[in-house]
Amino acid sequence: MKSFNAKHNSTFYKSAINTRFALKAISVLIICFFQVSPSFAKGFFEKDTIKTQKTSSEKVGHIDKLLKVDEKNSILLFKENKINREREFLFDAIYKNIQDADIALKTGIDYKGFTSELDYVIELKKTAIDGIIKNKNDFQTLRNITVTSVMLKELLTRIDIQLVKIKKNRFEISEMQSKIDSLTIKDVLFTLPKDPLTKSLYYERYNQMNDEVNLLNKRFKDALDSISKLQFIGSKFKYDLQNDIIDTDEIRKNEFTNLFSPDGQIFSSSSNKMSFSGTFLYSLTKELIILVFFVSNHMETIFLMFLFVLALITFLVTLKNKYIKEGLYDKIPLSKQIFKHPIACAILVSFTIFNFFFIFPPFAFTAIIWLVSMIALTVVNEEYFDKKEKWMWKIYVVLILFVLFDNNILIHSVNEVFLILFIATAVALFSFYNLKKNSENIDKLLRFTLYTIIIFELASILFIIIQRNYNLGKLLMVNGIIIILMYYLFVNAYRLIFEIVKYSQFLSESNEERQLDINELENVNFTMKTNVLFIMFGLLSIGKNSYFFHILIDPVIEFFTKQRTVGDINYSFENIFLFFFIIITSVFIAKIVSFLTSNTITPSNSVRSNKFGNWLLLIQITIFSIGLWLAFVSCGIPIDRLTIIISALGVGIGFGLQTLVNNLVSELIIAFEKPVNLDDIIEIQGQMVRMKSIGIRSSVVSTFDGADVIIPNGDLLSQHLTNWTLSSNKKRTDITISVAYGTNLEKAKSLLLAVLQNNSLVLQNPEPIVWITEFNESSIDIVIKYWVAHVNFANDVKSALMIAIDDTFRANAIEIPFPQRDLHIKQVNTKESDNQ
Repeated sequence: MKSFNAKHNSTFYKSAINTRFALKAISVLIICFFQVSPSFAKGFFEKDTIKTQKTSSEKVGHIDKLLKVDEKNSILLFKENKINREREFLFDAIYKNIQDADIALKTGIDYKGFTSELDYVIELKKTAIDGIIKNKNDFQTLRNITVTSVMLKELLTRIDIQLVKIKKNRFEISEMQSKIDSLTIKDVLFTLPKDPLTKSLYYERYNQMNDEVNLLNKRFKDALDSISKLQFIGSKFKYDLQNDIIDTDEIRKNEFTNLFSPDGQIFSSSSNKMSFSGTFLYSLTKELIILVFFVSNHMETIFLMFLFVLALITFLVTLKNKYIKEGLYDKIPLSKQIFKHPIACAILVSFTIFNFFFIFPPFAFTAIIWLVSMIALTVVNEEYFDKKEKWMWKIYVVLILFVLFDNNILIHSVNEVFLILFIATAVALFSFYNLKKNSENIDKLLRFTLYTIIIFELASILFIIIQRNYNLGKLLMVNGIIIILMYYLFVNAYRLIFEIVKYSQFLSESNEERQLDINELENVNFTMKTNVLFIMFGLLSIGKNSYFFHILIDPVIEFFTKQRTVGDINYSFENIFLFFFIIITSVFIAKIVSFLTSNTITPSNSVRSNKFGNWLLLIQITIFSIGLWLAFVSCGIPIDRLTIIISALGVGIGFGLQTLVNNLVSELIIAFEKPVNLDDIIEIQGQMVRMKSIGIRSSVVSTFDGADVIIPNGDLLSQHLTNWTLSSNKKRTDITISVAYGTNLEKAKSLLLAVLQNNSLVLQNPEPIVWITEFNESSIDIVIKYWVAHVNFANDVKSALMIAIDDTFRANAIEIPFPQRDLHIKQVNTKESDNQ
């Protein structure tokens, strides 16, 4: 075993020596090789490195190519999806416009209605010009010519309205067609999808849409062709109508020029050979036609008139309820017509005012307005007129009814001539009778009116009998009696308006500031200015249908309605006037609403005197905002112009309107937060005042000395404000009393409690309190605390309690001391003082 190991070790040792020698030999050879051939070694290693680098660069280039392909595919996919979305939106928009156009074509254009309307107007035009322009009568009446002129102008207004509707329909159809055409030429519609199946489906959808668009375009073409035809027919008829109006006005001008010329044999039958009943039926038919057309063409103004009537009725009823609530209604020893007959008063005032809003009304419409006004006047003055005035008014009403009947007769007849003479004679005699019998009860204006009536009626009789002038005689007779009607309407309407103002003014003043006597509420004075004003209004009412009035008023109307241009803005003076009129009206309405919803006399027991409170401010702002919006809309001012105004206001705020804006915003805070309310008792800078009104910019408070102080809303909120009536009207008051030392305090306390209980104005819940508070140098202080129902009673109750306490203490020998001091006088040596 040992020999084996030794042998083995020897062999292993030899092998290790051989291996070591071989490694040294290889290392030497390598070193020699690099020393002998360094270039070969460098090339060997570089070749291997280049091969590795080449493999890496090829891999990076392949990745770049793959990323670019993905980027390109993503962009193509994004564009394709975007195009698909745009196509879907475009298809939806096209189909929606097709549906809207289909509905508009079915419901928007009334071809048949316009055609029938045009046929009807053509027939009415024939009726209007018959006997005036065509088939002329040998004897033309001024009334028939005037009615024909007014009727033709109303027909022209009706045609203009229809042509405006047709033009609007044409514009709407053209806009719809243009919108659909602009959608169907979008490039997106002609970009096909790449997928063959999707492309086939899209093409089918496109063909279906294209067929519907082509069908709609055909309907558009038919509609526009029909509209063009209607416009041509309507425009041609309008041109003929305008020529007829010119011819009628020329005839009217000639008749007016020859007004003082004789009319011929007016006491013999005229060439029309119609009886009196026939002329009446003809005139009635013509007057009814023109009346219907006038009402339909001026429906907005008529609606506004009745709306004013309703508003005035509401105001009078509310005003009456306020007088009843304040306990003043039964104390008024007057007629109180505006409260007893609110409907009749509202009709009389409204119809009299709005009679001037209709510039060229047919006489039939004016006659209806006057007839209703006469009925209202009769009802209003049932208790106001005495027996003589009632009798005189009723006789004049009968004569006026005859005149209204006769003035609606348009064709001359002999019977009508005698009717004119009868009415003129009756009116002249009755007016002369009133001048003689009732001269003491007739005012200056009525006396002037009666003399004018007599002159008109006598002139009418003379022109008919002596000169055989039918037109002038009838004109004088009618206008003569209308003068007395205008007198009654204007005088009574003015009196009622004046009474409404005075009754409202009386109630709006507080007890301390009332200056009107309750017996003077219906005392109306007619001065020279008002009489002149009545005469001017009377002349305007009588002559507004005459040719002379047309000559005067037409240039004025043209001046106000003429469109003018400044830059790219079109305007007219009519629009400017309408703009300010609506704004002023809205402010006036806001003030009326504030008056009707506010209390006039401060109640003593309620917690909040005004149930609407500061919401009135919001109501006023809302009314003014609506009025401003209506002013812009009514005048045709684009709403986007408001941005210019807002920008200007912004610049103004930046340069110096901060205070104004602060006050306006403070008003809104007061309205919503409600720190103060109307009739609240507040304390500002140590002074007790009452809130009288809260405005948009400033508020008004009244002191108890009778002065009104205007405080900007910003200042009202910026200072510490004491509101004595914010949550309750109750107020606690203290009284400090001093009693002498040695007083029975329990007895004094019980006496004070008894005094507090005996005063009815001192609240027992919460209970009054009596406290012994302090020992002073010469007295013992007692404080009583009590509540009163309203802050207004605090000083009165305090005064009454102090008097009662003094009487009670005197009766019970309780002394209320005053401060006492012992004065000690020290004598000083004169010599010592001199030395000092």
